[in-house]
Amino acid sequence: MVRLPALSIALAFFLASVSARRVPTSFVLVGDSTTANGTVVDSGGWGNGFCGSTNTSTPSSLAPGTPCINTAKNGATTGSFVADGSWNISLATVEAEIAKGRRTLVTIQFGHNDMKIAPPESMGANITIMVNQLRALGAEPVLVTSLTRRTFFDNGTIQDLLGPWADETILVSQQLGTHLLDLHANSITYCEAIGPDASHVLNRTPDDDTHLNSNGTIVFGRMLANLMNASFPHQLPIIPNPGLTFNITHGIASY
Repeated sequence: MVRLPALSIALAFFLASVSARRVPTSFVLVGDSTTANGTVVDSGGWGNGFCGSTNTSTPSSLAPGTPCINTAKNGATTGSFVADGSWNISLATVEAEIAKGRRTLVTIQFGHNDMKIAPPESMGANITIMVNQLRALGAEPVLVTSLTRRTFFDNGTIQDLLGPWADETILVSQQLGTHLLDLHANSITYCEAIGPDASHVLNRTPDDDTHLNSNGTIVFGRMLANLMNASFPHQLPIIPNPGLTFNITHGIASY
């Protein structure tokens, strides 16, 4: 992994901390198990790698003291997330952060489970309602396309079944004018670059091509942080990780 001189890293941390003081920012994550913090089998997403986790000793991608609350839920669809009360919990969390006078960004990533029960347009309609409700509270919705499954054809390309749901997320983002983080396309590019064997090293369990182990959450949490930084240049309290960012952008396996 490429390393930068200590002075450069120190400067990057200083700039991130200055940004954090200038605009107090909070993050709330909404989604399914590929966003949620993985504590059981059949779970594990990029959330810990973005927010950080003391339970798994996963470092945060954010400056110290930045609230990052992961309300994503295993097995969730856009419909079930509302029906079981999880969305109300997310909204209450958002309201609490806004009440503190903090700029509150809310990521929304669904698709893995929606694709099992309904066409993309159904998910899109639900996300549209979520975006409008968040904006009514004064929050900033950030739509995220689905993290790819790491299932490959024999020729080394990803077997992509999530594409239509990623496309629907992009369409809703365009229609509503939200920020968009195309995690789907970027994760496909990276996984195809490093190949099946290296991609499967990031699996939660050997045969689980959907969820992430601790290394996977660090890699894709950093990818999400990089996409967020690009969408909000010089605005957010994101701590740089030059070595891992270099590897991701150059298709180099990191673990």
